[in-house]
Order: sequence, then structure tokens, then C-alpha cells
Amino acid sequence: MQIIEVEGLCKSYGENTILSDFSFKVNEGEVIAVIGPSGSGKSTVLRCLSLLEKIDKGKITVGGKVMVKTSKDGKAEYAPEKELKKIKLRLRMVFQNFNLFPHFTALRNITEAPVHVLGIPYKEAEDTAMELLNKIGLSEKVNSYPCQLSGGESQRVAIARALAMNPDILLFDEPTSALDPELTGEVLKVMRNLAAENMTMVVVTHEMGFARDVADRVIFMEKGKIIEGGSSENIFTNPANERTRAFIRGFYGQE
Repeated sequence: MQIIEVEGLCKSYGENTILSDFSFKVNEGEVIAVIGPSGSGKSTVLRCLSLLEKIDKGKITVGGKVMVKTSKDGKAEYAPEKELKKIKLRLRMVFQNFNLFPHFTALRNITEAPVHVLGIPYKEAEDTAMELLNKIGLSEKVNSYPCQLSGGESQRVAIARALAMNPDILLFDEPTSALDPELTGEVLKVMRNLAAENMTMVVVTHEMGFARDVADRVIFMEKGKIIEGGSSENIFTNPANERTRAFIRGFYGQE
């Protein structure tokens, strides 16, 4: 079942075109890895999906609900605010720099939105948070503040915070780019477990091993466009486009 459909998405900052006629689809339970060189527009795709950026034109549909479409005059026309809030709750973003509240404990970072946005009773939100902290291997860090956590621990708390909102889709924007290799493994293990549980995920990443081994499909981007897309096996073993081949060769040269 299709859960995200993006058609003809265009996004510019002034004269600088970031995304040009960008289209892709995500099925429920799928893991999509978005790869490509820095500056190719990968993160902007996620920011448009999560309503952190407004598109110039195109259409985005989430769970059958139209988030934004192009009006007759060629401009982006967003759904009413009430509808947008419902759509936005279906997607949660995990950022590369964690974005935890520094003055909240790990527990409160996870419970804050469920209580104040979803209206969930605190005890229920706390129970869920404790389950999630145990799931990611951080039950002993319940009362720790972000400054007392390693980068890997902080990112795992950020993932738990996203999961606490019970989203249909998780968006990951370079979730390991701020971490050293040892801590990266902690975060990728949690993400692999989520993939095994059929969590729908769109992951912008430079972790080619994750893209190759975990993603169902891989999208290779450059200069705001999809150069090639396909199964992870095809992209990594038999890419059709020469630019993709050059990018993948660089990865295998690092292994």
C-alpha cells in the first residue's frame, strides 16, 4: 500500500534551484535510502515532507491525503491548517544533530510531545517512554540530561522521542553524520531493528553499508534530481547510470 507520493516537486531559494521536478513513491513498511553527494537536495526532500520547508510547486500526498498541490496559477496550495496538522503527525523527523531539549531529561524529552500535543495522560506517556528507552538500550539513562549523554545515546533518545508519537513514517536526516564510527553502530542497530519491524522509513544517509544491506530501495540524487532508483541490490551491484557507478565505486573503494 502506497503511503507517500511526491509528484513534480520543485524548490528554489532565490535563483538557486534545489529540487527540480522531483517525484518518488514510498510503500507502507518500506525502507528507502536516499544517497548522493553533498548539496544534491537530499535533506530538502525530507524538510519538504515534514513541512519544515514550503515547496514552490508539485504535489505531496501522505496516506491518501493531499498535503500540497499546484494550483491553477502554478503555485503551491497547501491543505487547510487543521488537515496539515493531522498529516504532519503521521511523519516524524530524526535530525542529524539530535535537537533534544537540553533542559529536559531523556524521559521528559520523550514524554513532552505526547502529553502536550496528543493529550495523552502523563502516566501513559511515561510508561511508553520507559518501554522505548528499554527498547533502545537506555533504560538506565531515564533521568540523564542531553549533556550527560554521548552522541549515540542522544540520537537513540531522539529516535525514541519520534516513536513516542506513534507515527506511520520516520524520516531520518543523516542520523549518524555527527557521530564517530563506534557510536554510529549503536544508532544503526536501532534503525535495523525498526526496519525488521516493518517501520516505514525514508533515510537520507552517507552510510552506504546501511543503504545496501537494510534499504528495500535506493534513490541516488544529484543536483536536485533523481539520477537513478531501484532495489538496493541493483543499485549497488549493477547501477545503470555512469554517475551512479562512479559514486558506488567510491564507496567500495572505502570498504
